[in-house]
Amino acid sequence: MKGNESMQTSERRKRSSRYRRRAVLIALSEFGLVVGSVAVFFVFLMVLIRVYFPQGTSLGHNQTWSTALLPTGGDVDLEFGSTSSLVAQIFAGEILTIQRRVQRRGAHSLAWSEANVGDTFTQNDAVQTFAKSTALLKVNERSQITIGQNSLIVFDKRAADPFISQQGSVLVMINGELSGTLTSDDNAPFEFGIRLPSSDLTLVRRAQDGDVEFLITVNDDQSTTVNLHGGSAEIVGRDGKRVTINENQSVTIDASGMRLMVSNLPSAPRSTNPVDQGTVTYRNVPETIDFTWDAVANVDRYHVVIARDAAFSNRVVDDDVIGNSFRHGALGPGTYYWHVRSRVGWSQSRMSTVRRLRVIQDTVPPSLELESPPETVAAGEWRLRGKTDAGAHLYVDDSPVMHDNGRIDYLMELKPGANIIVVKAMDEVGNLNYASISVNAK
Repeated sequence: MKGNESMQTSERRKRSSRYRRRAVLIALSEFGLVVGSVAVFFVFLMVLIRVYFPQGTSLGHNQTWSTALLPTGGDVDLEFGSTSSLVAQIFAGEILTIQRRVQRRGAHSLAWSEANVGDTFTQNDAVQTFAKSTALLKVNERSQITIGQNSLIVFDKRAADPFISQQGSVLVMINGELSGTLTSDDNAPFEFGIRLPSSDLTLVRRAQDGDVEFLITVNDDQSTTVNLHGGSAEIVGRDGKRVTINENQSVTIDASGMRLMVSNLPSAPRSTNPVDQGTVTYRNVPETIDFTWDAVANVDRYHVVIARDAAFSNRVVDDDVIGNSFRHGALGPGTYYWHVRSRVGWSQSRMSTVRRLRVIQDTVPPSLELESPPETVAAGEWRLRGKTDAGAHLYVDDSPVMHDNGRIDYLMELKPGANIIVVKAMDEVGNLNYASISVNAK
């Protein structure tokens, strides 16, 4: 009996040992499967990130960056299949001013962050504006571009999609508005490539040309319009069709990229009011200001921009209007710059001559001083003397009185006894100053 019990105990121990080994093997297998799955998922995630967020130079402050203008060293070659080393240069820009909310995304970053003045952008970095926000960027010491409201721009140097062309681009415009003036530091010819939503654009400055001036808009119907106010440009649609436009021409590319419509730009309006370097002064409530310009024949509407800076990055008004006037009744104190463009369809003329306007809030009354009379004077004619501001309106006992560039010398009649004389000085916006004297006449 004891022998049988010993054998049974030994058998149970063997079975228990086998079960433990099997459990350990199962646990190790499950752990290995989990680790392998995590590794595969991580590799897959990294591949997705590489595909959808390609690497480039990250956004930062005080980076060393090269010029965005691509000098050709001679006549500009518009062969889009060229493998010129110009395409290999990395575009860069530096933020000069920001109006309202502007965001940025570095090439290595998945998240957007707030942009700041002084930030620089290089390959695959992006900048985004929102309603009423703009960003002014320096391209080189003599060139600037303005990213308008509701825009998304990517800084790029990659070749364009093969079905469009093989051109090297330095900017990718997703939506919004882009404008600017481009020139090279040494006035040499250059090319500047921009990938549009459904086409490729090359802005060109030839040896005989002046600066390249442009305005590009992605329109409400998803078409894109290039307005050229200086230089020349070549556009390539999705089907490979090429169109060249010159100064004072525009091209609109439909959303499919298959239709390119060229037209001449309308004439720019001539501003009439307010006058350049004019001043508007108010006391408590801002004055209503009428901005007017000469009508241009055969245009649909006009586009008015009023800004707090000469570069038009800090915009107060950025609107289309019907007719040749625009009224604003809420411009606070400060200096403003304004211009207007004519519009036909999506095409826009060059801007009118920029005018400067200063708005001043004045709550200071004019000065007023009266000479004290002797203790007693003779009744009859007597001269009231004093001084006030040269531009003030003067009243003596509510009657208007003239003064000589601020010098008061008014002949008046005194009655016997005490004469209370009230003098009022008022400026153009209604600020008042009072003074009174008592003259005893015998």
